[in-house]
Amino acid sequence: MRRLPRFDFSLPGRPVVLTALAVAAALSAGCAAETGARDDGPAPRLPPPLRSAPLWPDHAPPTDGNADLSVEPYPAVRDVRVPAGGLRDVPVRELLAKDPNVPRFVRVALGNCPGAECGLRDAVYRDLTADGRDELVVALDEPFSGLTLVQVYRASGDTVRPVLINWGPEELTGETLGTDLILTSTGRNGRVTTRYRWNGEVMTVENPWKSSDEATRAPDPLAPEKAVPRQHAGPGP
Repeated sequence: MRRLPRFDFSLPGRPVVLTALAVAAALSAGCAAETGARDDGPAPRLPPPLRSAPLWPDHAPPTDGNADLSVEPYPAVRDVRVPAGGLRDVPVRELLAKDPNVPRFVRVALGNCPGAECGLRDAVYRDLTADGRDELVVALDEPFSGLTLVQVYRASGDTVRPVLINWGPEELTGETLGTDLILTSTGRNGRVTTRYRWNGEVMTVENPWKSSDEATRAPDPLAPEKAVPRQHAGPGP
């Protein structure tokens, strides 16, 4: 409580007598001083924004300007020419059978097509390079290895070349987001999703992440649940 100001109403030789009006005036003056603007000192400083702090600066990854993201282009399919109608007129089975990037056991699996044992999915055509022309997306479920092969082909003149070769667990699914290709699989390690983007030469991983039960985990590139069998891994003649 603010101390009341002292008022001297005394006269020489007489006691001090405060009237009710004088007391009210004193209280009013004290309260008015309390309710006015006051200076509480300088405002508190806002904390600085959070910044990364490398644990081992000498082992930091290279910056984007110095990172080598180049990928060796896949060999072209020399024995297949792109007709005037584009990739939509290229027979998919013939393309896979003559592609030097395709291992022999995949070509053996193509012997089941057409038929109930054929693992070749319907061909999909999407523009994944933003050049106004559709690329060819091929997927084949190979029962021997339990893997799914996904390949994206691009036409350059009358030459066709793979720009993505991806192996994943069987029943791998995919979708496109703009010109990005997103592949998703579910296995014993949870749900794995990888995003591929055209870099001018091939399609490379863009912002991979791994999730389980719809919860995002640490980035993890898409890896097959089973390795491609060594005895079948190499391309055939």
